[in-house]
Formats: sequence, C-alpha cells, structure tokens
Amino acid sequence: MNTNKENRLSNKICPDGMSVEEWQIALRRENAIDAGFEVEHLDDNRIWGDYMVISNNGRYRVAFRGVLSDRNFCSCLDFRTNGLGTCKHLEAVTLHLQQHVDGYPWAGMEYNPPYSSIYVSYKGGRSVKIRVGEMQRMEYLRLVEQYFDADLTLPEDKYDQLSEIVDRAQKISNSFHCYDDVYELTEAYSIRKIWQEQIRTKYPNGRIPMLRTTMDFYKDNEARAGIEQQLYKMTETGYGLIVSSAQEYFPMFVLRLAEVVLAHSKSNKVGVLIMQNKEDVEKWVRFKKYFTGIENQLEVLTVGDFTNKVSSGFTNAGFVYVDKANGLKEWRDITSMSIKRMIIDHLYMRIETMAYLTPVQLSSILQHISPFIIGPFYKFIHTYRPTFPLKDDGSNMPPETRHTIFPIKPSIIRDLQDIVISGSDYNPVEIDSAAEPLPEEKVLMLLKTITEVINDPEALHILNQKLKELQ
Repeated sequence: MNTNKENRLSNKICPDGMSVEEWQIALRRENAIDAGFEVEHLDDNRIWGDYMVISNNGRYRVAFRGVLSDRNFCSCLDFRTNGLGTCKHLEAVTLHLQQHVDGYPWAGMEYNPPYSSIYVSYKGGRSVKIRVGEMQRMEYLRLVEQYFDADLTLPEDKYDQLSEIVDRAQKISNSFHCYDDVYELTEAYSIRKIWQEQIRTKYPNGRIPMLRTTMDFYKDNEARAGIEQQLYKMTETGYGLIVSSAQEYFPMFVLRLAEVVLAHSKSNKVGVLIMQNKEDVEKWVRFKKYFTGIENQLEVLTVGDFTNKVSSGFTNAGFVYVDKANGLKEWRDITSMSIKRMIIDHLYMRIETMAYLTPVQLSSILQHISPFIIGPFYKFIHTYRPTFPLKDDGSNMPPETRHTIFPIKPSIIRDLQDIVISGSDYNPVEIDSAAEPLPEEKVLMLLKTITEVINDPEALHILNQKLKELQ
C-alpha cells in the first residue's frame, strides 16, 4: 500500500502541467496501488487476455488488449462511463503485469487475434468500432467500406443495421465476434430513436393537448401553448428532471404526462407515482380520478410502499415519477436504491429548486435516468463547478443537461386551473387520439352524450326526428 501522503494527487484540483484526463488516470492508478487488489489471469496468454480483479467489495472481469488500448474493457461502471478507457481495475492489471512481465509497456504492442470483431470503445465516450483481423481480411475490409467510417466507427444512423452487418460478417467466417455490450448500446439507441420518431409523427406541431379533446372553453391562447409545448418536450425526450414548485394543480400535468407516455408504450403499460407521505398520496389520488383511462395502470404510493413493492419483485415499469426527489442525491437513499434495482422505460423526477445543488448532487440525481446522461462525471464536475449554483429558470444550465432538465414556469401550472378544471364541464373520460379508448371509456362517453342531448331541447327534438325516420 502506498503510504506516501505528501506526493498524493488532489482528487479535487487538477495539478499544473497535467490535462484533466491525465490527472484522472493518475488518480485511478493511485487507487489501484492503495487497494491491494488480487489479480488472476484467466487464460494462458503471457500478457494479453482476460483477468479477474478481486477486492473485498467485489469481483470485476477485465479484458486487457494493450496499454491504453481502446479495446480494453472492465465490467465496472466507472470504466463504462468515464471516457478514459481505463479504471482502477485495469490499472491494477497493468501494475500486476509490470511486476511479473519484463518490457513494459511492451513497445506499445496490442493483442491482435486473427479473427475480426465488433466492440464498444469506451475511450473518449462510447462508440461502436470494428477490428479487422488477418482471416478473410479483404472480405471484411469490403464490408467495412459499406457500413463504417474511415476510423472504423459505425455511425449512429446505422445502428439499426447491426443485425445485417453481423449476419454478413459471420457468413464470411464463423470466427467473427460481436460483443454483448455492442447489442446493449445499439438497442438502447434504437429504442430511444423509435420512441422520438413515434411522438414526432403523432404530434407534428410540437404540442400535446392537455385535455383529450377540445372544449368550448379551451381557447388557443398563450397559456395553452406553453403547457402543450412543455408536455410535448418532456414526452418526446422520454425522461427528465422537472424543476417546479408543488402548486395545487401540478399533479394534473404529471398525470397527463403519464397518460400520454403509457398510451404510446408498446409493451410495459404499468406506472407508479412515488410520494413522500400519505397526505401527498391522497392529494394525487383525488386528481387521478380525472384520468380513468389509466386507473388500473398507475399506482400512487408512499416511499415505504414503493420500496416494499420493489422488494416483493416489482422490477419493471413503463413510467415512474418521483416527487420531491432531492433525496436521490444520496446513494444510500431508500428510493434511490430501489430505483436502481428496476428496469424503467420512462423516469421523471421533481425537485423544487436547483439553487442548493452542487455539481456532484445534480449528477447523482440525473444518473438515475442513465449513468451516461451527462458524459464523464469528472469532466462535468471540473467544467461546470464555476457555473453553480444553477438558476431555476434554466438560463445557466450546462449544455449536457438541457435535454434532461425541464424548468417549469409557475405561471404554466397556475394556468392549469383555467385550462383543465372548469367546473362540471371537465370530462375525465374524453377520447385521446393517441390511443384507442377502452370499452368502459366508450360507454361513459356515450352516456355523457345522451345526457347532453336530453338536456338540450333542440338536440332532443332532432334525435326524435331521426328515430322516427328509422322506424
């Protein structure tokens, strides 16, 4: 273990003469020295190959292909998100090899097996790349020309052709490899792309109506436009951190968001709203009665009931909303730990203000949506620390967060009272053009129409005439 405290690097300030990336790599190397990892070589290769790095906290599989190679891999989250192409476990393997194999860094050589493969490079961010081996090299190079860039990177707009590429590559040689994380990355990208195209096609004007149908009192005004545009942006993104005070009619906005998201979900149509206490649950349940179409799809639960539900096996949801989500900045928060055990298609959270969040805390909250959402953690902190505190109007938000954080003006929520709630005129079971109404909704709509006709003498007279014509 390294006990020389005087020469240790600061983990908060980048030293003079070092780039941020060099500093972060050096920190991970220090951590590897201090941790005293046990390193096991899993194959017979002298240098290259697969390793298991073991500590008291876990076991991590490492693929070592060369010093600073972009084909190196570690199963830990830090490796996959930091963009450095290394982590403390990879550095531990390098240290192990330095002690046991002469000639480090082995003249910069890399492991180049004869077969070809498609892999994810985590260096500088995530990208899908191909490595062409010596077996059937010319045939693979012709394949590369059709799909890949000059630097052997697969463009994102060709991710949906991965199956075709792999099929053709394996027909050239059954030794061809495509690693699992390639499928994970391209599938996540394709799902998000399909979702956004679906929403854009359904709502080409960039607005989603707050009501399911247009009523006489629902005039085309500035208030309506603001709400509909905000609702569209949040739906099209598919997730987000909402910055808004808990105004009286705010639940209507989130419930309509849940309704639209679940209506367009292809498979998982189960949702949950997580509240801090029973009083909030009761409030949201009162508003939920206006959305009978999702009555059986959406639960409103306290934090305790939610965590119990997850412990009992509830691990998949199409829509999850966390109210008063400031606690998610703490990794030991019980809601945070439960969310991390789940697969969630669309996650939304609300905080009252960004004014008191540090860069680390904001990053911790956003990473519940995806650990890749703001790019490398260290770079985000180093770059934007001087920007904080953030303003609730979003005027000084880092560019990486603009597609994820949604500040909502108080006036937008106040306007909901006039737009959505209009005495007895508000109809909780109107048809949404985005989805086929349920049978119960159709019956309720018919009954409402019959009631309106009976109460309108002129309409009732016309109905009687039409009935006589049918006799």
